[in-house]
Formats: sequence, C-alpha cells, structure tokens
Amino acid sequence: MNRLLPAWVGLVPLVLVLIVWQLAVPAASPNFPPPLAWWRSLLAMAQAGVLLPAVFETLWTFLAGLAIAIVAGFGLGVLIGTVRQVRDWSALILEFMRALPPPVVVPIAVLMMGFAPAMKLTVIAITAAWPILLNTVAGVQAVPPLLSDVGRSMHMPWHERVLRIVVPATVPALLVGVRVAVALAIVITLLIEIFTSLPGIGVLMVQGQRNYNSAQVFGLLGLVGVLAYCLTIVFALIEGLVLSRWPPRVARR
Repeated sequence: MNRLLPAWVGLVPLVLVLIVWQLAVPAASPNFPPPLAWWRSLLAMAQAGVLLPAVFETLWTFLAGLAIAIVAGFGLGVLIGTVRQVRDWSALILEFMRALPPPVVVPIAVLMMGFAPAMKLTVIAITAAWPILLNTVAGVQAVPPLLSDVGRSMHMPWHERVLRIVVPATVPALLVGVRVAVALAIVITLLIEIFTSLPGIGVLMVQGQRNYNSAQVFGLLGLVGVLAYCLTIVFALIEGLVLSRWPPRVARR
C-alpha cells in the first residue's frame, strides 16, 4: 500500500500543522509568529542582501567538508579493512574517537586553529568521516573471501586487488555511510556557525535570537529544513543512479 502513495504525501502532515499554526496564532505573536511572518522575514533578509551569501557560504562549506570526508573516510576505511596490522593498531583509537560527540570537537578545533574557515572545514570533515570510514571497513570485511583468493591466485599486487576487487565491492557500503554523513554534516555546519559566528545561516539565526526576532529564527529553521530535504533528494537520486550499475546481492542461505 505504501508503494502506491506518492513521496510527497509525507509532507501533508507538516503542511496541515503550518496551516493550523497560521490560523490559530496571532500575527503579532512575539514568541511563536505564524509562518507568513517567517516568509516576510526571509524576504526582508534577501532584499537586504544578507540571506543569499549566508546560504551560499553554508552550502559551500557543507559540500566541501563532505567531499573531504568522503575521500578521507573511504581511503582510510579501505586501508584499515585490507591491512590487518593497520586495523589492529587503529582499533583502540577508533573506538575512542567514535564515542566523542561532534560538538566536543568544536572548542578543541578553535583552540588549535582559531576562528578560521579551515577550522570549519576540518570539523565538518572529521565529523562526517566517521560513518563513512566505519561503513567502508564493514564493507571491506564483507567482501567474499573467494574474491580475495582469486586475486591472490592471479598474483595481483595489493594495490591492484584493492582497485579491482575491494573498491567496487565496497561502493554500496560507502553510499550508506555517506547517507548518514550528510545529516551529520548539515547539523555540525550550523553548530559551528552558531558557536563561532563564522559566516553562514547559523550567524543569522544567532542575530535573530539576540534581537528577539522570532520570525527570523523560525524562517531560517524552515529554510534549513527545505535545504536538507533537497540535499537528501539529490543524494537519493545519485545513490540510485550509482547502485543501478551494481548487480544485486544474492542472499546467503
């Protein structure tokens, strides 16, 4: 039954809540302004020339940090998954680092790198790299041993076995990790902008909070939700396109 329903049906409850909010809350409410007040606030920021640069800065930082996380997480994941010595040496530090909440990394990075764009990219990349790295390691370990034995029997060197056998078999696991990393990267990007006042949507949210402009804060929250939803759809399309080139996995009995 769920397959017969279009994807946009999931937005119906949200739209109904916004309509009820608009009709039930006074237009001059200081703490819970109606959605139309959010829209007017976003238009005012756009006309003032501050909204679009902030959106561009947040999106650029998010995409750059995510790209670094994908390259670093996938590379380290393949290395850890294929080399037993590296996996044994890194097991303890991986278990320690993965337990740290992402917000804890922000003050440490500020102390080490200052309030610089490089610090912002570093924190985003470190935060988003963990699900990619861990899923890649799991994907490497899930490669059938028969494939590795075939590579050894053909006297392939390590790097050739990795490129021809391990990497293609690990791409589905990589995409699962990227799916999780997208949400983490969005959250940590806004968190850094709020904590450090670096340019982006987070700074505008802080300014709205300091000026007791609830409409601005709610409007920016709604904008972030729309951007996150659009990014999720784009990634789902890319994931479907990539996985369509991979043969389906045969269930083991």
